[in-house]
Amino acid sequence: MRYQRPAISLVLLAVLAGAAGPVTAHETRTVEGYDVTFGGAEEPLITGERMWLEVEIVDNESGEPVTGQAEALRMYVQNEGNERVEIDLSEAHGEDGVYEAPVVFTEPGEYVVHLEGSIGDTEVHTHFETEVHDRSEIEYPGDDSQTVNSSDDSRTADNQTEAAAFGFGSVAVAVTGIAGIGGALLTYRHR
Repeated sequence: MRYQRPAISLVLLAVLAGAAGPVTAHETRTVEGYDVTFGGAEEPLITGERMWLEVEIVDNESGEPVTGQAEALRMYVQNEGNERVEIDLSEAHGEDGVYEAPVVFTEPGEYVVHLEGSIGDTEVHTHFETEVHDRSEIEYPGDDSQTVNSSDDSRTADNQTEAAAFGFGSVAVAVTGIAGIGGALLTYRHR
């Protein structure tokens, strides 16, 4: 019975930490002794802006990042109905084992990113799937935004300020909850 409280507290801590943390869409594949992780430097990937696709390569045995492979690897992007196009791949400055490629997506939809070439003596032929969103989905104000009527009492400056602070309050509650759970665990453990 005495181990239930710490277990429940750890579960709550994990849930709160997950709620406060970012969501990433990175995907990892194992390629003959290497972990190859793909994703966007910033997500979601959107149309109309320069985005950076990233590939991180780590040696499974040593856990060390694999550097110096930009010349031996090629990256291509392709969406349905179009030919695949090679994009320039280079080592990310200051991030060992990370390779990046700039691209401006012109159409939203599902894309396949191909990585081909070699890592040392290992041949690489793998691909990753990703989704690109239309930039207008996250623009504010968008084309279909309505103008706020200054006589509408429900949209006063005070109400807008309170609504904007809601996100910060949620993060503050999550951090406070995590700190409280940590304190409870320490207190319980020292009894």
